[in-house]
Amino acid sequence: MAGKRTRRVAASFSTALFGLCCLTSFSSHAATVEAAEPNTFVGKNYHNLWSLRGGAMVDAATKIDFEDTLGNLSLYGVGVRKKGPIKVYSVGMYSDESAKSSIASLPKNKNALTALRKSLKSSKTTSFLLKMNFKVGAEKMADAIAESVDPRTSDKGAVDSLKKLIMDGVAAKGAATPGTILQFDCLGDGSVNVSVDGKAVGSASGLSEPFCDVFLDENGVSPAFRESVVENCCGVASSSTSSSSTATHSSSHNPIHIIGSLFYHKLKLPKLPYKYNALQPIISEKTLRAHHLKHNAKYIETVNQIVGEGGASLKHLSMEQIVKSKTLKERNPVLYNNAAQCWNHLFFWRCMSGSGGGGEPKGLLAKTIRRDFGSFDNLRKEMESSSIKAFGSGWTWLGYDKIQKKLVVSTMTGAGNPLIEGIIPILVIDMWEHAYYLDYQDNRKEYINGFFDRLVNWKYAQQNLKHAMGKGIVPETVHHMSHHGLPLVAALYSANVAKKTAVHMLFQQS
Repeated sequence: MAGKRTRRVAASFSTALFGLCCLTSFSSHAATVEAAEPNTFVGKNYHNLWSLRGGAMVDAATKIDFEDTLGNLSLYGVGVRKKGPIKVYSVGMYSDESAKSSIASLPKNKNALTALRKSLKSSKTTSFLLKMNFKVGAEKMADAIAESVDPRTSDKGAVDSLKKLIMDGVAAKGAATPGTILQFDCLGDGSVNVSVDGKAVGSASGLSEPFCDVFLDENGVSPAFRESVVENCCGVASSSTSSSSTATHSSSHNPIHIIGSLFYHKLKLPKLPYKYNALQPIISEKTLRAHHLKHNAKYIETVNQIVGEGGASLKHLSMEQIVKSKTLKERNPVLYNNAAQCWNHLFFWRCMSGSGGGGEPKGLLAKTIRRDFGSFDNLRKEMESSSIKAFGSGWTWLGYDKIQKKLVVSTMTGAGNPLIEGIIPILVIDMWEHAYYLDYQDNRKEYINGFFDRLVNWKYAQQNLKHAMGKGIVPETVHHMSHHGLPLVAALYSANVAKKTAVHMLFQQS
């Protein structure tokens, strides 16, 4: 029996290897084609904007996102924890600003982490969020973490206590399934508080420093996490040119780079996914040209100027961090508003289709709309009413509230973006006058009706919803499909099916 299982595993890995070889050849070609294009805000991936999402950082390996703050603590970095080929969870670390400031001027190398570990000893709280990407049983999860902490402390009793807390917390929900969040608060008194999905489990004494070292010392369990912390907290250009999967380093064809990339290069005006006359008669060529070439271009020019003059304190920020940050909105409203307008316009262009747009949505989006609004007509009326009643200029958003797990409508003035409230954008209507006034003057209702009847890109909106709900094909797959066609789809399918089969067999044997 064991021999047959071993042969099945070997066969699965062989199939996976074949599929992945095909994938590698296509990916290498894509990287070569795009090598001349720097990793900019837009780059050559402007068509993949359904990968835009909330959170200050996104772990490119798992597509799991992390908010920029946890209470009064700031996010330092994120990274994946792997076991062989399995991406078990993504980890994000939060602590106070003083520790981050202590390494802000240091070069981006491993010495910065040594300095950070010393600074964290005086922090009142340093929290680690472990967001599960792969299902792991309670006992295995507890064993894995305890085994990482154990060699870093001589207090074996405390390690046993921590192990029991993790096991009890995870066992209460059956297993650590994808989406489960384990939180470890390392306190100034040396104790570690454990919570699972927001429910406090208990505290283990004397393990605060060893637990931090699990992720921060030179033998830490996630190299990607350590690189991310250095990249995001130190103010000098990284000496690393690694293409490993971190929140801020990814290949030039990774869609996360569109909005999550650093400002190492100036922003570029995005190309529209259609011709200037493609939206007529709803939006005239004259209006679209002025909107894109004048207004959108001005926002980009302003952001480039501010970031260029702001030095390292601004150049390390991603677009997500800017748009999501309430602090930055208060302290630097000019940068915030112009950056948010860049984000909003980039998203808005994708919300319209030059052909086949309008009508009613289908599939998951249609079902979710009926569930949350009663009918599509009700949603349309709510978005229309919200847009018409809004005072001044702004944006009317259809978003997905990940906490309440429902669709919501909101009109936000100025450069308002729902990401700042933790809402994931699904669809938007630009209600700034430059979007419609040349064609409709003050008749907002006619502009909105035209948007719904002829322009709205429901396929894009559905992709955004699937992404917000954690469903559907990953962005990279869509990108490669659109560039390389069906042969790559076959390779991806073969590799993914074989990988899942092999991984589950390995776990059954372990």
